Amino acid sequence: MRDLSLDPTHLFTGDNVQLLLDNLLIETSQDLTRRHYHPKRAADAPFIKRDEPWEHLLYFTYSNHQVIRDPEEGLFKCWYEDLEGPDRRLSSHHFNMFSRQLYAQSRDGIHWEKPLLDVARHNGAPTNIVLGDPEYGQVHSCGYVIDPDAADEAERYRAIYAHYWDGPSERGRRTECAHSPDGIHWSPYGTSPSFGRCGPRLGDVSTLYYDPEPRDFVQITRHFLQRNAPANPANPRNPVNRGSFNVPHEPHNFTSYSQRRLWLTRSHDFIHWSEPVVIAATDDEEDNLDESFYGMPMFRLGRMYLGTVGVLHQVDNTMDVQLLMSRDMIRWKRVDRRQPFFAPSGAGNWDGRMVSITSAPIEVGDELWFFHGGTNYHHDFFLRGPTEGLDHPESSNPQGSNFGLGLATLRKDGFASVAANSVREGVLCTRALYGVGNKLSINARCGEGGSIRVEIADENDEVLSSCTRDGCDPFLGDSVAHTVTWKQRPLLTRESRNGPLPVCKLRFFLRNAELFSFRFEDVPAG
Repeated sequence: MRDLSLDPTHLFTGDNVQLLLDNLLIETSQDLTRRHYHPKRAADAPFIKRDEPWEHLLYFTYSNHQVIRDPEEGLFKCWYEDLEGPDRRLSSHHFNMFSRQLYAQSRDGIHWEKPLLDVARHNGAPTNIVLGDPEYGQVHSCGYVIDPDAADEAERYRAIYAHYWDGPSERGRRTECAHSPDGIHWSPYGTSPSFGRCGPRLGDVSTLYYDPEPRDFVQITRHFLQRNAPANPANPRNPVNRGSFNVPHEPHNFTSYSQRRLWLTRSHDFIHWSEPVVIAATDDEEDNLDESFYGMPMFRLGRMYLGTVGVLHQVDNTMDVQLLMSRDMIRWKRVDRRQPFFAPSGAGNWDGRMVSITSAPIEVGDELWFFHGGTNYHHDFFLRGPTEGLDHPESSNPQGSNFGLGLATLRKDGFASVAANSVREGVLCTRALYGVGNKLSINARCGEGGSIRVEIADENDEVLSSCTRDGCDPFLGDSVAHTVTWKQRPLLTRESRNGPLPVCKLRFFLRNAELFSFRFEDVPAG
């Protein structure tokens, strides 16, 4: 069967931004290379950390925190998980800690406050706790989303989470969801969500995306059976007596595959969800024996979907972030040859051993802001150390971690570029594109003495007389949205010798310059 991720309909660009992360749009390139870029930390210390008397272990990892910028209020809003424990009553929770959700907000994304709210109290005083208490039970691994099309203002914010509470074994845990008008005052739905044959059960990582065209909620999550595939019981396990937190891995045996991986499910009403389907997992040949996909949020740029997946390295017990891409939400592939998109900063730093990006980037000016979690602790030495009898300092001091929220920034749409040096001119020719618009905008930058010129050809590869290379006004600067002009004219001629131009091909000529993206835009003539 054909590889259905490749189809000519993908060349209908419309007026969407076109990233250059892969080769789908490229017909030919010469003397060009692809350069990948990573977010840069904005500060050496976390913006949100444990500093209130009711806070215990702030669990800033997948998917236990999220940042959203409310488009109506303009506020940056962050929800994060606090692990209070150990609580021996809650035997159903393998962390043996009580999970609840806390709230912080910021006007500029840099200076954060933890507002004192009327939702929950500590020693009689107000707190920033918004969801989860001993009466309702604990709320763990919560995903949040704004519903811009909510029929009822009370459902403008939605959340889905793993719900644990004390009681008989048949009640121990299930997936539940809640709604809120403001992200602070939450009301659980009276009906538990269902996920096909899974019923109300999922794994404990959930990230949400709102798909505006079908008005669907999309959840990337875990299957509740993902770690339960039977391995060969005759093979020895380590350690023999206590049992490791990590399950055995049998390469190329799908019946025993128990590595963490990603599922996708959709819903129109937030209650009835489709059967979860596997969309991404580590590979038995290209990835290491102990690597797995921990969780992933997704977001859209143009018609491309990107995901910041957490990659857990189980032996070193560390986590970094890699970038995945898709054009249909179902078929995902790696970006940048499996290299980290965002990595821990190294031992001795607050985010030295684990980092996570669980929120879509927020566009601020000419940058994309990635809020990230991090810690100087390892993934589970502090959580499972006492149970396994691990000889590690984190095992005896689980509260010594310094999980927090940080910020890293990236040029707008600056995930990767095609680049030429100053020695030879580079040439990039696109395939025939079905563009919509009469103006071409590029996201690019030039080095010293560098330039970019563009010419446009029709479906017969004949250059349009009004959009030639020699007639193009060279771009010499650095801009995320530069309008290309020919003899000072920005408007494209949409005519060829065969009539209205149905498709066109772009030819970029670069010297000591980088091209990050381009797009057609429709603007009034005159």
